[in-house]
Amino acid sequence: MSRLSWLITTIVIAAALSLAGPPATAQSRSNPVMDQMIQALGGPAFVDVKEIQTGGRFFAFTKGELSGSDIFADYIKFPDMERTEFGFGKNKSITINRGTEGWKIEPKEKEPQPMPVKAGEEFLANFKTSFDYVLRFVVKQPQTTIQSLSSEIIDFKRTDVVELRDPAKNRIRFYVDRETKLPVKMQIRRSDETKLNEEQYGNWHKFQGVMTPLFVGRYKDGVKIMEIRAETAAYNSGLSDNLFSPPATK
Repeated sequence: MSRLSWLITTIVIAAALSLAGPPATAQSRSNPVMDQMIQALGGPAFVDVKEIQTGGRFFAFTKGELSGSDIFADYIKFPDMERTEFGFGKNKSITINRGTEGWKIEPKEKEPQPMPVKAGEEFLANFKTSFDYVLRFVVKQPQTTIQSLSSEIIDFKRTDVVELRDPAKNRIRFYVDRETKLPVKMQIRRSDETKLNEEQYGNWHKFQGVMTPLFVGRYKDGVKIMEIRAETAAYNSGLSDNLFSPPATK
């Protein structure tokens, strides 16, 4: 190859490389804001939670206005089971979810009513983008990406913002109080819907080494839909799988 041909070839290769951009590198899923938040939530005590049991009162909102209230007891067993009881005594209403299966048990019904398939799928999609699931499972998945965004002021507090994209391409953001390192709110925009879901957290207390928000406000596109005021919380209390199955019919 002549010197001129070699020079031309070198120039062409260099131009091609410059157009291709820098070589791809694996993005580290370690993020200082995320790491500090998980540590503030309890570190290993938080991450090692397999079961969650809470109780208190919830308030429902319609078009931003209070429309109902009742007591509740909620039981979660990872990776995908939840049981929620509303009311008490003979008026208790129960919702059970186990993966994509689900049942409703109403006071006036003689037998548990299976949930429609779409309702089960919706539960699982919401469960896998929930606060407790994301911070214990999604952050560990190899396909999850994590990046820091510009900080924001929320209720006169400076918050650091970190965004996750899970394997399903859902966008999840945490707004973390710069002083306490605890999350102020979480936003979820699922890849299969246009609405923006948001949870706001407050009244943090420690149970069994795990920081727990006793206040949770839920919003959809900026409109309040629910407020949860928990009074009790327990972790890894040995919940039986039978709790997440419908009772045998007579």
